[in-house]
Amino acid sequence: MRRGLAGYLAMLPLGLLLAIGFIAPIGIVALYSVMPPRTFELTGAATAQNYVAAFTEGYWRPLMWSAIGASLTTVLCLIFAWPTAKALERAGRRWSTAAGILIALPIFISESVRLFGTSLFLMPGGGILAGSLRAWFDISIGSILNTPLAALLGLIYIHFPFVLFPLILGLSLVAKDQVEAAHDLGASRWQVFWQIELPLAAPGAAIGALLCFVLALGANAEAAILGGQAVSVATRAIEQRFNYAQDWPLGAALTMLIILITALVVFPIMRRLDFDRLIRK
Repeated sequence: MRRGLAGYLAMLPLGLLLAIGFIAPIGIVALYSVMPPRTFELTGAATAQNYVAAFTEGYWRPLMWSAIGASLTTVLCLIFAWPTAKALERAGRRWSTAAGILIALPIFISESVRLFGTSLFLMPGGGILAGSLRAWFDISIGSILNTPLAALLGLIYIHFPFVLFPLILGLSLVAKDQVEAAHDLGASRWQVFWQIELPLAAPGAAIGALLCFVLALGANAEAAILGGQAVSVATRAIEQRFNYAQDWPLGAALTMLIILITALVVFPIMRRLDFDRLIRK
């Protein structure tokens, strides 16, 4: 048997799994998105009315909040993760391992539990932060709970580890002798960062950014628990269309728009990533 044919046969089970579990559901959602509004069958005449409604009936607002919130979360997580990753890299193996475990442990706790704990911390008056400051220092403060800022902080809190650990992997690709040689030749810290560290660590940073953006784009709990009525995200609008309003075609159209936003971000970056280099490391 030729090697090429054997490779295709080996890929067949995974290909069938992806076709049944991933491609087929997206295809059904895409078909529903062009069906007449408030229908539950796939036999109607195709129409773009649902996509028009997504932008004319105010649904562009939750779409924009989800996209902007995911983008801000990704950028801020990268900014916070870079010095954290550098500190863990420079720390001794024992300390970096312990710190990494402490950062990763919350991932194994329910997201809703962590967010409700954050809401208790930020709650006005009787919250942990406000109550402690009032009891210990007689200081009264307000609260950012039920604001877009609180939802953004929740997104950063939940998704920070998904940026940090790929970035640590990316920084491991930076050869220390290159950095030392650059310093010996008179390069400033900014020049070392911009011309050596950032290009070499870019694959890890890109993977972390993609994970953060995709997960934050589809996040709902942060807005529901910390943002309250001040924040409306696309996933909540989709849930309402499918469940409460029973308007599957419009919900499917909103879903396809989220998929389109994800594809426009993910595919160009994925084409530039060198996974072989990361795997070899």
